[in-house]
Order: sequence, then C-alpha cells, then structure tokens
Amino acid sequence: MAIEHDYFGIIDETASGGLAWADTVDISEQAVEVELQADDETAVPVVALDAAAAMIHALDGFDSRARDALVAELSSRASATSSYIDDHVEKLGDTLLDLLVYTSGDIPVDVLRSLQLLRVVIQPDHADEEEVFATFDYSISPDETDALLTVSFDIRGDVVSIDTSDS
Repeated sequence: MAIEHDYFGIIDETASGGLAWADTVDISEQAVEVELQADDETAVPVVALDAAAAMIHALDGFDSRARDALVAELSSRASATSSYIDDHVEKLGDTLLDLLVYTSGDIPVDVLRSLQLLRVVIQPDHADEEEVFATFDYSISPDETDALLTVSFDIRGDVVSIDTSDS
C-alpha cells in the first residue's frame, strides 16, 4: 500500500513495508538529493509528512542552521567538525585550497562555508522529539573523499547531533 500526500504525491511502499520517496531539489545553485525513508509505513503520522514537506520548502534556512551549528563546534578541538577539518587539511594538503569556494584566510571557517550539501534524508517514522528526523550530509569534495559531515535535526528543527561518517 502507498500513502498519498499533498506535497509528495504518491509515496511508494517498499518491499519491507516501509516508505520511500526521492527527488532532487536546487538549493543555492546546487542540486541536492532529498529522500524520504520510513521503515514502517504504519508509524508515519500525517503531521510528520507535513513537517517533512515544510523542511524541504525551507531547505535554505535549515542549511544555514546546520552550518551555524558546525561553526559553533569549532570551539571544541574534540568535536566531529574539528576532526573532519583536521583530517581533510592533513589528507588534502595544499589541494584543499583549490576546493575552497570562500577564502578569508580562516581555513576552518572557509572549509565549512565551502562544504557541499549532498543529501538530505528525512525519516517521518521518527517523529518523536528525541529522535533524529532528518540528516544533512556534507562533503568538502565528494570526488576526492567519501568522508561526510552529518548534521541531524529533530522534528522541531533543532540540531541534535553532528557526526562524521563515510558515504
């Protein structure tokens, strides 16, 4: 069975009884993959689909909030953000400078401002305030590295965590 929603249209059911929807959205002159994924169709409230649609409409604003949260983490040398930047400065060396879209001379901030938002995954079956509702995956250079910097939001739109992973 599938679900129909005003914004998403028909959301297909997966073979395991979940939901899947995907599209590409242009944000800040960049194409971003947006995916809606739920493991259990019956656990998806309409309010969560409405929140997902609102988040997609406001991706620019959520992208800005995510980047602000990344900048705030720079004050902690043990943060995922600082580790991601340090790893890429070490791995890429001088070629990192070629990847920077912005160059103010403050390398950590320039890296964060130059990150590409690759994918947004929204999980409408995670609609409780304690759960991760959406993840924003960033990369300094998807062609050069599989490493991602992931910012997670809850259904209220608050940043709940920042992690690193491989795509």
